[in-house]
Amino acid sequence: MKLLKEKTLGSWFSKLQQDTFYNLYYNTFEIVKADTELLRDKAFRLRHKVFYEENGFPKKAGAPEDMECDAHDDNAVHFLLIHKLTNEVAGAIRYVMPHEDRPLASLPLQELCDHPVLFMEDKVMQLGEISRLCMARFFRRREKDGSILPAYYDPEDKGKTAANGKVSYFRRRIPYAPLGLIAAAFEAALDSGRLDCVYAASPEEFEVFKKLGFDYRVLGPRLKGHGEQQPIIFNIKHSLDKMKETNPACWEIVSDRGRLHDQAIARSKDNWYERIFDKECKDAIMEKLM
Repeated sequence: MKLLKEKTLGSWFSKLQQDTFYNLYYNTFEIVKADTELLRDKAFRLRHKVFYEENGFPKKAGAPEDMECDAHDDNAVHFLLIHKLTNEVAGAIRYVMPHEDRPLASLPLQELCDHPVLFMEDKVMQLGEISRLCMARFFRRREKDGSILPAYYDPEDKGKTAANGKVSYFRRRIPYAPLGLIAAAFEAALDSGRLDCVYAASPEEFEVFKKLGFDYRVLGPRLKGHGEQQPIIFNIKHSLDKMKETNPACWEIVSDRGRLHDQAIARSKDNWYERIFDKECKDAIMEKLM
């Protein structure tokens, strides 16, 4: 009986933490769909600042002076993360869909990675690509943060105060600010009828994905693009399944308290690994290796 009470109390406290985190997150941030030229330009300017000015990535010839954009932006859904207190743009993300008229030349990752799954028309039409995920410097300038995204690390690392003795409230309490952007990209994928996504992850993001509970497969060696990136593929439903067990507080935000998870379950089919990496795909891989 005592053990049962302890488990019940633990479950109640865990749920309280989840509710507190969810409410704190959306009291701090707002997700905005960048569906106007003005809003998209804000995303492009943030990308320019993060990728070119702060990280020194090579700029393409003929690119706008203060914006980072490419041909894939016209076939993408864009989102901004707005910090409510200051109304500043804290982050950006896009979800790119394949072109029906040219599926084998429609995703950014197809320009960098030669994995067979990216060059089989029926496979590509099942995929979407999440890309250009970035955060403004102020929202990722803690000691252990990465150069593009804030890191997600254990609670004992989050209680340190700054040199002036102050800790920014949202930065101390929200360890991985892009969660809402990931939720927005997931919803865009589900709205397009897709569950499978590709993404080029930086080395720092792999530990983040592990702690968040992402379930993914590697598509090949690291790429030379915006820094060293690892191409991966994942299924939204499977990732949310695992995240719910591994990191329920973050799952609350990424799934919008289960709403997106329910949509993913409704759209899902069994054995997604076998569906994506079927015999045709495996034969192509073996042919490439021979």
